[in-house]
Amino acid sequence: MMHWIMGLLFLLTPAVGFADSRPDAVVKKIRATSLAVLQKAYQSERAFLRAAAARAAGESQDRELIPLLNKATEDVYPTARLFALQGLQKVSRSEVLLAARRMTEDTDIWVRSAAIEILAEDAVDEVRRFLKSYDVPMRMAASSGLVKHGEKKYLAEVLDPLTHPIPDRRYQAIGHLGKIGTEEVLPHLAKLFDHAEPEMVFYSLKAVEGKTTADMLPKLRELIKRDNASVRYAAALAMGNLKEAEPDLIPLCADKDGMVKLSAAVALNRMGSNSCQIVFEELLTHPDYGVRSTTARVMGELRIPDRVRLLKMALDDNHSRVRTAAVRAVGMMGGPEAFPILVDLLQDSLEVVRAYAAGNLIHLLQ
Repeated sequence: MMHWIMGLLFLLTPAVGFADSRPDAVVKKIRATSLAVLQKAYQSERAFLRAAAARAAGESQDRELIPLLNKATEDVYPTARLFALQGLQKVSRSEVLLAARRMTEDTDIWVRSAAIEILAEDAVDEVRRFLKSYDVPMRMAASSGLVKHGEKKYLAEVLDPLTHPIPDRRYQAIGHLGKIGTEEVLPHLAKLFDHAEPEMVFYSLKAVEGKTTADMLPKLRELIKRDNASVRYAAALAMGNLKEAEPDLIPLCADKDGMVKLSAAVALNRMGSNSCQIVFEELLTHPDYGVRSTTARVMGELRIPDRVRLLKMALDDNHSRVRTAAVRAVGMMGGPEAFPILVDLLQDSLEVVRAYAAGNLIHLLQ
């Protein structure tokens, strides 16, 4: 990877701030600047910025940022702690296990549950003590982890909360079933397509995304015609691994809802279809910034024509959420085209954009 970076460095102008006679010196300078950007961002009094710095540090996958991530696991802001824990998972298995053991006692239930999920991957015996936890989410996380390790007798502990009186518990159970993702759990998720609550249908569709089977197609064809836009959106995405659904998805590219149009275009792209490519550019000017930011984000994972130009378009958006999604998408895209864009973004007016650019640059420079 480094050879094309060295080549690109010759193209950097003095205006960028890294012109140097020796490319290796420029690499060191960019890395040092990026590390400093992340450290400064994490020192912010704004909680969302500290969370962004923790997430960006994780995306860097760089061991030099382990101290920052460990510090962030003790942040007062739960989202920062969660992002730091998830970030450590990308950087160091030994460090994340240490953090996860400690964070099973976190004050936030989402952080505690994430810690158990991480422990269940490598330290499966350690999660057994949480099978009798007073917290339903913790019991589910422990049971789900054991099921993924082949202990199917605990599947009932994940299925039972599907009828829990608290909606969030039901949604969490669906999420765990999706993560288990085996043939054994798919019928339980498919059964929820007929649930009376649109939210339950939505989450079950999200859970089967990428795992749908041909026998689900008749029901999915029905769901993409529902009045509920969220259900149509999720049903379209669920069709993304069923090539035979292409004729059903193309009409959705003209749906009245922006998110439904986007999901149809994404699903078609995932199945290798060239239909509806124009939707991505169209939605980058949508009046709803949520649609624009989601569009920018998904372009990081999809190969679409003129992707670089479209991401640059999103980086010029007047909403910070869209620009944040776009810089992360550039990082996901990676490669020679991403590098000069990220270098320029180290001087962006928004500190959160600079933080994500820094994290992704550090990753590219490895």
